[in-house]
Amino acid sequence: MKNSLYTISFTLMLLCSCKGGVKFQSEGGIMEHTSHIVLSDTPDGFTANIANPWKKNTLLHSYTFTASGETDYSFKRGENTIHVPLKRIVVMTNSLAHLMVELGAQDCIAGVCEPEYIADSVICARLRDGTIADCGNSMYPTIEKIMELGPDAIMVSPFEETGYGQLEKLGIPLLECADYMETSPLARAEWMRFYGRLFGVGESADSLFKEVEKSYYDLKETASGTTERPKIMLDTRNGSAWYMAGGASTIGQMIADAGGEYAFKENKGSGAVPLSFETVFEKAVDSDIWLLKNSKTDKLTYKLLESDYKPYASFKPFRDRKIWICDVYRVPYFELTAFHPELLLAEFISIFHPEFSYNRQFYHPLDE
Repeated sequence: MKNSLYTISFTLMLLCSCKGGVKFQSEGGIMEHTSHIVLSDTPDGFTANIANPWKKNTLLHSYTFTASGETDYSFKRGENTIHVPLKRIVVMTNSLAHLMVELGAQDCIAGVCEPEYIADSVICARLRDGTIADCGNSMYPTIEKIMELGPDAIMVSPFEETGYGQLEKLGIPLLECADYMETSPLARAEWMRFYGRLFGVGESADSLFKEVEKSYYDLKETASGTTERPKIMLDTRNGSAWYMAGGASTIGQMIADAGGEYAFKENKGSGAVPLSFETVFEKAVDSDIWLLKNSKTDKLTYKLLESDYKPYASFKPFRDRKIWICDVYRVPYFELTAFHPELLLAEFISIFHPEFSYNRQFYHPLDE
C-alpha cells in the first residue's frame, strides 16, 4: 500500500509538472542574479530548474544534466535527464548562437533558425559552406531538416500558452531558454553560466560573466554620480497600441542604472505593456530623450516619423531633436546586448550624460 501511494504521488507530481503546477524553488544554486533559473552543480554534472515566467512561483521545466548517464527525455515528463556535454544542437536565437562562438563552442552548432538575422562572421561563414544548416523560421522550423541533423538538443524560447508543435514529438530534448524574461540585465546575462555548462565550457562562461558583471557595476557606479536624470521614453505605436516596456523590464532597469528616469518606471511589468496613445502622451510628452529601434530596411528620419503619425511631433524630444535610433536591421543589437548588457549601458550613459564618452555601435541621432 505504501508503495502504491508513493507511485500515485509521484505520478501526480509529474502530471502537475507538465502543466507548470509544481512550485518553483527560487532559493539555492550557484546563480547570483537570476530569478527564472536555479542552477546547481552535482558530482557528475548539474541540475537546472526553470521558472514559468507567466505563472508565478511555478516550475516550467526541471532538467538533470549528467556526464556519466544516458539521456532519458520525454516532453510530457516534468523531469528529464540529459547527457552532457552536448555535441550537436539546433539554436533558435542569434544571441545564443553568438555567445557559443564567444565561448569557443561553435562546433556544437548543427543548425540555426532565421540566419538572415545573424551577423556573426563565424556562423555566417559556416552557413555558406554548409557546416551549419538553415532550419527555417523559429516559430515554424523545418522539421525534416532538424530530423536529418539529429541534434542532441534543440534550444527553444518559451512563449506564454504556446507549444512547440511537431518538435514536441521528435523525442529530441527541448531546452527552454527563458533568459529573455529576466527582469535585470545581469540576470539575463548570467544565463551564460548555464549555457556554458551544456557544452563543457562552464569555466569559460563563469569567467566571461565575471568580466561582464564587473564592467556593468563599474559603469553603473559612474552613472550614479551624475546629478541630472533625464526623462526617457521608448519606441513608437504598433497598430492601435503602443507597446511600452514595463518598469521592471531589463531595459527599464538599465535606464535607471544609466542615470536616467524612465517615464514608465512605476509600471511593475517585466514585459511589453500595450498602452493607448493618450496614456503614453500623458506620461511621456515632456520626456527629455526618446530611444527608438527601427527594424525596417528604410532609414527613419524626423520627416518620416511625423508622416507616419503626426502627433509624434508633439513630444518634447521630437521638438528638441533629442531622438536616438538603433537600426536593428543594420547593427547586431539583439545578438550582442543579451549577454553583454555593459555595452548597451555604456551607450545609454553617453546619450543621457554627454560628458561621458563611450564608443557607440548601436544608437545614433535621428536624421532630419
